[in-house]
Amino acid sequence: MKRTLNLIILMLVAVTVSAQSTFTSALKAKPKKGATVYGTVECNGSPMAGVAVSDGYQIVLTNKKGQYSIASEKKNGSVFITVPRGYEAMTEGGDVVPQFWAELTADATTAERHDFALNKVDNDRHAIVAVADIHIANHHNDLSNFRDIFVPQLREEIEQYRKAGIPVYTLCLGDSTHEIYWYDYLYDISSFRRTLADVGYPTQFFNTMGNHDNDGAVPNSPTVDFDATAKYRKAFGPRYYSINIGKVHYVMLDNIHYINAPGGKKAKGIVGSRNYTYDITPEQLAWLEKDLALVEDKTTPIVIGVHSPIYRYKNGMNGKININLEQQSGKALTALLQPFSNVHIVSGHAHRNRVTYGKTDASQPELKNIVDHNIVAVSGSLWYSSGFGGPMLGSLGEPAGYKIFTVDNTDIKWYFKPTQFSADNQFRCFDMNAVRDYFATNGEVKVFLDHFPARTNYAEWPTENSVMVHVWDWAPDWKIEMTENGKPLAVKRKKAENPQMIVGLDIPNTVWLIKFDKKNNKRKLHPHMFHAVASAPDTTIEVTVTDSFGNKYHQTMERPKPFSVHMK
Repeated sequence: MKRTLNLIILMLVAVTVSAQSTFTSALKAKPKKGATVYGTVECNGSPMAGVAVSDGYQIVLTNKKGQYSIASEKKNGSVFITVPRGYEAMTEGGDVVPQFWAELTADATTAERHDFALNKVDNDRHAIVAVADIHIANHHNDLSNFRDIFVPQLREEIEQYRKAGIPVYTLCLGDSTHEIYWYDYLYDISSFRRTLADVGYPTQFFNTMGNHDNDGAVPNSPTVDFDATAKYRKAFGPRYYSINIGKVHYVMLDNIHYINAPGGKKAKGIVGSRNYTYDITPEQLAWLEKDLALVEDKTTPIVIGVHSPIYRYKNGMNGKININLEQQSGKALTALLQPFSNVHIVSGHAHRNRVTYGKTDASQPELKNIVDHNIVAVSGSLWYSSGFGGPMLGSLGEPAGYKIFTVDNTDIKWYFKPTQFSADNQFRCFDMNAVRDYFATNGEVKVFLDHFPARTNYAEWPTENSVMVHVWDWAPDWKIEMTENGKPLAVKRKKAENPQMIVGLDIPNTVWLIKFDKKNNKRKLHPHMFHAVASAPDTTIEVTVTDSFGNKYHQTMERPKPFSVHMK
């Protein structure tokens, strides 16, 4: 009853949103012979020349009168523009999704007109909020957490850029919803579009698809990968597109190949197992080749948003890099990106933070221009830990959050923003003596380890007076320093489980619910753990972490430091 009531309230207060460009220009336009899609692009009544317009297959440029024509087969069901440098697509009525696209509604042989309006803006300096895996499903208090915790804190964080006159935009990297609950909890991808307006989301919002944004009610077939995106395309438009923000070229791609084979977990309305592979379709790659060909200056930064990480370190440790795509499309994508000197991939899906530098893998020199940023989920672990009254934690124990990229012309920097802490907080320190004592005496820990003996039993931690530091967004060029009484300690990086994750997420999700699924009997090792040994149990440890840009983050760790679910 409560879930239904919440949904009714949301529907009553919902701001009216437009699914696509509603603009009608006074400029004249006439389709060329054979064209099935045509129209104009303008700014304040003046025609815009040289703007790229695409149906997802072809790309044409507007003429000096702002006109375009495409002989389109309308296979993707939409037409979209690549917003040029120094402009923004219009939004209206409280909506935050820019109207850079329009749905094609006439049959494939009938010409239809679609116009686009741009607003001029100085955005050579701008900031990007990269978010992933919001996973709203209308349960676990996710709607209220998103509205009352995440959005206000995001608004506060970006206010510093607004005050400085710096425009801010959001790239959403998929899994905004959770398709297994679409029909049970009456919340699908179109509901999320309305939610953005309802909560007053504070920036323009550019979206891409995740595996959970596909419609599980569409049965497996040779065309299911496209057919299952119908609701997404109705709400957010094309599955792949590009925009220019300042001097940076942004591309959003769909790298989830949806299969939805028969079987799997049963849920209302779902007809398959919701399975998928990691792939970029040949149609996207062919379009991407045409899109990147329009970027003449190969020093232009290229930022590609996808759902699943593409380039990542094998086993999470820096060195050998695996390409997380089907072989053919992985090679093709890398080849298309190789001419550019500065490429960033931003992704989600894994609910954890990892930064992968292509230049660290000498065996694959074709990756040296690429940095892949895998970003922890806004939802943490599907809102479970916060739903249990604990901290918002990702799948390996780092806090839920997002990444902000600051762009000054072609210079790109970034930092991780944990949702429940300030950006000055980039790590957490554990006094392992206290962790050991907690695990040795807590009854819930004992029950958990009785059912899951393969997990880390910190009651057996062998090293006296040691310290473990979890650095949430560590990258290979970061520096970790610890001192005791002014004397440097030897710091070693070694994978380990986050003990706060065990007590704040895993125990509530198993012991509290009396659900002992065998899948939880596998250690969740995090590669961003740093260890040192102090000389005594009660000395103060100074911890200094230096990031890729020379920013220093410092904590004074007074010991003994208590360990608990809500420790900071």
